[in-house]
Amino acid sequence: MYALAPSVNTSRSSFVSKVFTETGDPEDHGLYPTTQETEVTVIAASSEHKFRPSPPSVVDCPVPSSSTKRALESSFGDCRNHQQNAGRLLGESVRSDESHPDPSKGLGKPSLDRHGHPMAITEDTLPKISHDAVGVASMNFEERLRGIWPTLPTHLRKAPLAVRWEIMRVALYCGVPMDELHFHYHPSWNDRDNLWNAFRGLDVFKDKSLPERSRVEAWNAAMSDHFSSIDQVVVLTASLTPNPSKHGLLFKLSLQPLKLDLPHRLDRRFGSDRFVEIVIPSLYTKEVKALSKGNESAVIDTVHNWLVEGSHFFLDRAWTSFYTKQATPKKIYKDDTLKPETVTIMQERVYMFAEDGNDFLRTESTRAISPRSEPNHAHTKMEREHLLEWLLQIRKNPKNQGQSLYKLFSRIALGLSRTRPTVILQHHQIRHCDTDILSPTGKVMNDGIGRMSTALVRQICVIMGLDDIPAGYQGRFGSAKGFWIRDTQDTSDDIWIETYPSQRKWVCDSEEEDHRTFEVRNASKELKSATLNLQLLPILEDRAVNALDMKKLVGKFMKDSLESEMESQKEAMKDPAHFKLWVHENTASQRRQERVRQGHVPWAAGLPTSREDQMEMLLTHGFDPTKLEFLRKIAYDMRKEKCEELQTKLNVKVGRSTYAYMVVDFSGVLEEGEVHLGFSSKFTDEQSGFSETFLHGVDVLVARTPAHYPSDIQRVKAVFKPELGLLKDVIIFSTKGYIPLADKLSGGDYDGDIAWVCWEPNIVNNFTNAPLPNVPDLFSSRVLSKVTNTYESLARIPRLRDVTTEFIDRAFRFNMEPSLLGTCTNYKEKLCYSRNSVRDEHAVFMSTLISHLVDRAKQGIVFSEQDWDRERKILNACQGDPQRARKRLDPLQPQYKHDGWRGDESPTHIIDYVKFEVGKPTVELELKKLAQYLKKAERFDADLVLFVKYYEDFKRPPALRKRDESSGNFKRNTWETVLDELKNSIDAVVAYWRNSRDEFEVKLANTHEKWQKIMPTDKVNSKTVLSLCEDSLTKVGLSQWDLLKASYCFKMYYKTNFPWYITGFQLAYLKSVVVSAKGNAPPILMTPEMYAGVRPDAKFIRAVAARNDGRYYNQASKLLEDVEDFSSEGE
Repeated sequence: MYALAPSVNTSRSSFVSKVFTETGDPEDHGLYPTTQETEVTVIAASSEHKFRPSPPSVVDCPVPSSSTKRALESSFGDCRNHQQNAGRLLGESVRSDESHPDPSKGLGKPSLDRHGHPMAITEDTLPKISHDAVGVASMNFEERLRGIWPTLPTHLRKAPLAVRWEIMRVALYCGVPMDELHFHYHPSWNDRDNLWNAFRGLDVFKDKSLPERSRVEAWNAAMSDHFSSIDQVVVLTASLTPNPSKHGLLFKLSLQPLKLDLPHRLDRRFGSDRFVEIVIPSLYTKEVKALSKGNESAVIDTVHNWLVEGSHFFLDRAWTSFYTKQATPKKIYKDDTLKPETVTIMQERVYMFAEDGNDFLRTESTRAISPRSEPNHAHTKMEREHLLEWLLQIRKNPKNQGQSLYKLFSRIALGLSRTRPTVILQHHQIRHCDTDILSPTGKVMNDGIGRMSTALVRQICVIMGLDDIPAGYQGRFGSAKGFWIRDTQDTSDDIWIETYPSQRKWVCDSEEEDHRTFEVRNASKELKSATLNLQLLPILEDRAVNALDMKKLVGKFMKDSLESEMESQKEAMKDPAHFKLWVHENTASQRRQERVRQGHVPWAAGLPTSREDQMEMLLTHGFDPTKLEFLRKIAYDMRKEKCEELQTKLNVKVGRSTYAYMVVDFSGVLEEGEVHLGFSSKFTDEQSGFSETFLHGVDVLVARTPAHYPSDIQRVKAVFKPELGLLKDVIIFSTKGYIPLADKLSGGDYDGDIAWVCWEPNIVNNFTNAPLPNVPDLFSSRVLSKVTNTYESLARIPRLRDVTTEFIDRAFRFNMEPSLLGTCTNYKEKLCYSRNSVRDEHAVFMSTLISHLVDRAKQGIVFSEQDWDRERKILNACQGDPQRARKRLDPLQPQYKHDGWRGDESPTHIIDYVKFEVGKPTVELELKKLAQYLKKAERFDADLVLFVKYYEDFKRPPALRKRDESSGNFKRNTWETVLDELKNSIDAVVAYWRNSRDEFEVKLANTHEKWQKIMPTDKVNSKTVLSLCEDSLTKVGLSQWDLLKASYCFKMYYKTNFPWYITGFQLAYLKSVVVSAKGNAPPILMTPEMYAGVRPDAKFIRAVAARNDGRYYNQASKLLEDVEDFSSEGE
C-alpha cells in the first residue's frame, strides 16, 4: 500500500556536516522525537502552499492602533515619508526595492514641537489611510482590530514601565476605558502597596473587583534600572482572547501579573523590558474561524498581517513581532448537561520587541545595535531587523543565508531559551571541531554532544550552587546547542570547551561576550526509580517472548507500588516528623527550584502556595495529620489525585529503572551494543533489595518516549568501564557501529535527550529486539511535500522592500498552520488498538508520518488537513472493526480512555488489563483504607482558641452581661467593645469571601487585604489595646492583635477552611507555642531564606520515632548510634 524507501533507517540521518549543521530542534522539549531528514524534496503543487506577495487589501492597509513602521516614522513628523508611504499603501501591491535599508536611518528623526523638543509618539500622530481599495471582509476585520492596544493618557506617560503596566492591567481587568483614567502619576506609586492603595481610593475603580497583584519580588525587580533581580528577569506576558460577538474588538487584551523567570540571551543583551510575549489562540481554532463563517481565510490573513507587518503601539512603546511558537494548549472545562468535558484550545506565543518608545532616548546615534546594559528608561531605538542580525548574523556571514527560511527562523528559539548564564569564555578557550565522529557509513555518532574541561565543569557547578560536580550540562553556547560532558582524561586546570558541527546551528563569530557565555538549561543529577510510560506498554507486549507473562508482570508492578506507597503514607502519618519526611521525599524537585528562584517558600495570604509546603509548615508547627481535618484532607486529596493520575497515565513504577541523559563515549572503550551507567550514590530499590553504584554484566532496555516503532526499545549490555567512572548519572552509548544507538530510539540524538533505562530482569529477560522497519518514503509517494526556499532567495524577489519582514511573514504563516501532530498521534493510537498491532504496515506508516510531523515547522514540511483527510479515509478502511471500516469511519477510542470497562469479557489488551484488572480496583481499595484510617480527624483544635479565651476572660460572664442588658443599664467595658467590634469585622470579611465570584487567587489576595485592614476599634481609647499593634511585629503578622484576630476567627469559623487560608501562619504559630510549652524548649522562628533551605534529617526522625514508640529498643539504639556516627563524620 505504501511506497517503501530502500533504507531501513527509521530516524533522522546525520551525515558529514559542513561548517555548521542544519539539523536539530532549537528547542527540543517536545513530546516527540526528531526525525529523518530525507533528501527527497517535492515542491507543493497546490497554489495554497506557494508563497507570494499578498494583495494590497491585506498587506498594506494598517489600522491606526498597529501602524506599519512607515506610519510610525511619520508620527515623528517626517512629512515626506508620510506622503510616500501613503502612496504606497494606496497603490502598490508589492514592497519597494529597498532590500537592505541603511541601518543608520533607524526609525527616522523625531519631529520637534514649537519649542524645539521632540514630539511624543502617539496613535493620534499615525496617518489616516484611505481604505478605498480594501475588500469589505478585510476592511471589517481591520476595523475590529483597531483599539486592541489601548493608549494610556498622556499624563501617565512619565510613570515607570512597571507602573504603566499595572495601571493598564487593572483597567483592562475592571473594564475601565483608558480615557477615564483622569488621575496623575505620583512617585509614591513606585511602591507596590502605595499603588494598590491608590487603586482602592480612586472613584474609577470603586466597588470593582481588582485582579491579582504582581508579586512583590517581581515588582521590586521591575522598578530597578535593568528590570531584573540578581539572577532573574521580569517577564511581560499578555493574552488575546477572541470576542465571540460579531461587533466590537476582534480580540480582548488582558495583561498578566509581572513575574520573575530565568533570562534568555536576548533579555540579557537588550533588557527584558523590551520583550513582551503575547499568547493568542491558534488562528485555525473553531473560536477564531467562527469570527468569519464562510470566509475564514480573510480573518486569518488580516490577523497575520496585523501581527507581522506593522508596529503595535501600547504602553507608550512601538512593538514589532519577530518570533512565534506553539504555546501550551489551554484547557477549558465545559459543564454539559449530558457529560462534562474538557476542551483543549491550541495557542500560539508571539514574541514582540520594543523598537522605540516615548521613554527612549532621542539621540542622533547611527548605531544599528543598541548599547549593552541600557537602563529600562533610557533605551535607544533599534529595529527588529538588527535584533535578528545580532543573533543570527545573517548578513554578516553569507553562509547563514543558505539555510531554509523555516530552519533559520527556528534558530531564533536559541536566543529565547530561558537559561542560567554561567562562565564567559575567551576566544582562545573555544575549540570548534571541523568534523563529527563518523561511522563507516558516514553517520554522525555524536550528534548534539561535545566536551568541556573538568575545570570548566567545576566553575559552572560553583556558579549554579550545585552540591556535586555533575557529569555534564545541557546548554547553549553561541550558535551551538546540546549537551556537554566533562573530559574524563583532562586533569589540568585549563578552561576550554569544544563544539562539533552537529551542535552549531549557524555561523557565529562570537565577538560579543553574550555569544561566548555558557548557558545552562539543566545539569545531570542523582537518578531515582522511574515509571514505565504508557506508550511503552504495547511495544513491551509485542516484543515479549511470553506476552501473557509480560502483561501480568506489569500489572504486578502497579499493584505492588500502589500498595507500598499507600502503606508508607499511613505509617508516616502516625508521627508528624516522620510524615514531614515522607512529604519531602514524595514531592517534585520543582519545589526546591522555585524556592531557590524566590529565596523563600512561595506564600499567598495565610499559607504557602503549594500543598506540599502547606503540609510541611503545619507539621513543623506541631499539627498531627491524623487529628487535624484540614491537614488530613490535604494529604488525602494529594494521594487521591496521584492515584487518579496513575489510573489515567498508567505510569507504572519499576524500581530497577530510571531516566538519564544520553551521552557518548568519546574515549572509544565501549563496543557496539554496550552502555555504561554509574550512579553518584547508591541506587536503592527497597522492593527488590537492589543497592549498587553501577551496573555491570547485565542486559538492560533503553528507550525514548514517545516510542512508536517496535525497534524504539533496544536491549543492550551494561558494562562498567573504569575510564568512564567519573561520568555518573548519565547513560553512555558507544560511538562504534554503523548507526548510533540514540538514532534507533525514536530518532533521538545527544543534545539533551533522556532515555528510559530498565534492568529489571523479569522484564529484560522476556524481551527481544525488533529489526529496524522498512519505512515508507512519504515524499516520493507525495503524502508529504517540502518547501525549500532559502533566506537568500528572498533577496532575489523583484521590488522587495524589506527582506526581514518578508522572512518573518512567511515564517509566521507557516508556523501558525496546524501541524496535525497531535491529531495524527491520537489517530495512530486508535488505529493500533483497533488492529491490535504496533508493527504492521499501517502502524509503520503512521509512525513514519508522526516522526516527520515533529519537525514540520523547521523542515518546511507541507501536510494539510485535506492531505490528512485523504490518508485517513484509506486507513479507516483498514481498521479492525469491519462495520466501521466499510463506512470509512474513524476507529473508536481505546477502552482504557474511558473510566470503566465496557466489555463483556475480561480485558486482553495490556493497557486495558493494567488499568481495569489491576489499577482501578487497587486504587479504590487503598483509598478506602486510607479514608478509613483518617476518619477520626477533627476540624476543631482547642490549642488555637486559648489565646482569644484569655481576652474573653476580661468580659463579664454571659449570665451577668445578659442580666445587665435586660436591666437597661448596660455599658460595654473595653474588652467587650473590642471583641464585639472585632467579631463584626470578621463577619464582614467572611461575607466578602463567600460572595466573591473572582478566581481563587484574586479572591484570596483581595480578602487577605481586607483582613489586614481590620484594626482595633476607635470606639475605645485605651493604650493597652493600642499596644497590641506593635509596629515591628505587625509587619510580619505576629503582633498580639494579629494573633487575637486569628484565634477569634478560628473559634467562630473553624468548621470552614477560611481561617486557614487567611490566618494559617498565625494559627501555626499559636500551635507551636502550646506544643512547645509541653516540652523543654521554646519554639524556633527562622528567617524565610533559612526556612526554605531546611530539609528533614531522615536518620534522626526514624531514630526518635522508634524511641517515642517504645518499640524495638535495640533498633532504636542502633538508629541513635547511626545518628551519632553521622554527626561525628560532619565534625
